[in-house]
Amino acid sequence: MPYTRAVTAASTAPSLPDDIRDEAARLADAISRSGLHVKLMGGLAVWLLSRTIRAGPYARDFGDIDVVAASRDRKAVGAFLESIGYVPDRLFNALHGAQRLVYGSAHGRWTLDVIFDELNMSHRIDLRDRLNGSAPTLDPADLLMTKLQVWQVNEKDLGDAACLLADLRLAVAASSPGEVVIDLARLRELVGSDWGLCHTAQGNLAKVAELWRRRPAADAPFDVGRQVEALLAEIEAAPKSVAWRARSRVGERVRWYETPEDVRK
Repeated sequence: MPYTRAVTAASTAPSLPDDIRDEAARLADAISRSGLHVKLMGGLAVWLLSRTIRAGPYARDFGDIDVVAASRDRKAVGAFLESIGYVPDRLFNALHGAQRLVYGSAHGRWTLDVIFDELNMSHRIDLRDRLNGSAPTLDPADLLMTKLQVWQVNEKDLGDAACLLADLRLAVAASSPGEVVIDLARLRELVGSDWGLCHTAQGNLAKVAELWRRRPAADAPFDVGRQVEALLAEIEAAPKSVAWRARSRVGERVRWYETPEDVRK
């Protein structure tokens, strides 16, 4: 829903772009210079990292901006957002601020959601140690897993995952300065410690490959089908924790994912 709360002192707020994509670039630059433990996530983070999402079959509109921040920086993040043209939803933030904050753009065209420390949706992904450095977006491996962890996944999330795989190399390290890769070590860590997350991600990767077969993007640097095959092989070979192995014996007899309703309780 568009943010419609009245903006006070609007004349003193910085001028925001009319296009949310331009705002993503502006915000990314501000985050890089802020020194705060905050990262862009969601579809606009994919848009910043991937050229495949910008045109062709996976180009889409974006309705809001999502960021993740360290809870220890909560007050500083709020002050930072207000300084660059965002208005807090004070009632929502007073009620839910321990887990999430909501801000509206000063011109009312979109909202910005902040979560702290972890993503807690179909599965929990701990991000507390993933918010360092000057890169403005969440690490591509974490960003990919935020898409693959969705149990009731939609084509938008599958498309975002496909675009990351179409444009970024799977690797344990960059081969040259400035190269951005999907970190296989991080992916192994996540899937090897949580059977439920692993199981959901495997199923969603098969859906990503099927989507790409139906809607391939021309001139992508990588073939997504092959990327999915390589990633599934990595998941299969990843060392598994004792807890993972114990949960795998239960399998689908017990539900392994949460729903949005469960998370809100």
